[in-house]
Amino acid sequence: MLSRLIILISLLPSLAASKIDWNGQLAISSNATYVESSTQQARSFGVTPELRLSINIKEDLTFYSKASAILETGSFKGTLVDEFKPDQQVLLNYGYFSYKPFSTNQLEFGALPMSSRAPRILVASGRFLGAEILQSFSLWGEAKLNFYALSAIPSNQELTNRLGGVSEGTPGYQQLGMDLNLPGDLVAIDFKAFAWSFNNVTGNVAYQSGFMGNQTQGIGSANTRFSYEYEGLGSSLQIKGQTQSFKWGVTTEFIYNDGAPDARNQALRLSPSITISDHQLSLSWFEIEADAAIGYYNESSYGHTNRTGLSFDYLIPFSNDESFGFSYANSKTINTTLLQSDQDVLKMWWRLQLK
Repeated sequence: MLSRLIILISLLPSLAASKIDWNGQLAISSNATYVESSTQQARSFGVTPELRLSINIKEDLTFYSKASAILETGSFKGTLVDEFKPDQQVLLNYGYFSYKPFSTNQLEFGALPMSSRAPRILVASGRFLGAEILQSFSLWGEAKLNFYALSAIPSNQELTNRLGGVSEGTPGYQQLGMDLNLPGDLVAIDFKAFAWSFNNVTGNVAYQSGFMGNQTQGIGSANTRFSYEYEGLGSSLQIKGQTQSFKWGVTTEFIYNDGAPDARNQALRLSPSITISDHQLSLSWFEIEADAAIGYYNESSYGHTNRTGLSFDYLIPFSNDESFGFSYANSKTINTTLLQSDQDVLKMWWRLQLK
């Protein structure tokens, strides 16, 4: 599969010689992962080349894509899931069309990146196949109020390849919400509120999620079902500011699953951050109850669901093209279970944008 990425890169000179308005960026990163728990231990090192493309097909139609190759080696020992096992695979991180017929309307369809659409405590996998329509209203100055609707087929290609199975049938994910953006020189505010739902998510996804904190019924990947529905409300609030000497920010994320009982249906993340002399530091506290979200799709570094803990992230850009960072997350189980244990995850990476 790596050969496909190499072929695509080899076509870039031909694309550059054409009259198509496009932009391409090559980057390479190296990463190391350390995972320690009583159910899985992993030590891996990898190299990831990636290619980003944006092609202006028409004045109001643009295509965006990102593809990368994961090339990892190392050791792994696990008793239940293999999500941190060293792997070699080619990923389509995203690839979608963006159609903007008017300045206030936008339609995006394809393999959509979910990082900007849902909190990581709900969805952390890279892309969902679907479509999103957005309507924007100008308020005052640069302030905007956006309304959007998203319908997609959920996927977690990286985890699916590692675990060797996919869900039977066609699962669905829907999200309907609003985004209030209030930019400012000293303080900027972004508030999002939305309704979300998963449907027809069964089989192997439910089976694997049973090892990630969710309550399931049945035996084996073909007969396992979730005990509860996954549909509810969510919100996020981000406040950012800056002074002459540093930048600061506070982010809160909240998820509520109306389909699960109390003490199993809420997730919360609180994350203050600060940037001093280009050193970016953030600390996060999180609590994700057992059935607040589907474990298969949300953040693996946090231990998925039935977890509470802390994480720390650090990033330093050496230049506009080069950066280094690491993250550490310590998560503990909220309710004692034989399928989960306390977990430590340490990740380090170096990234270089190639010219």
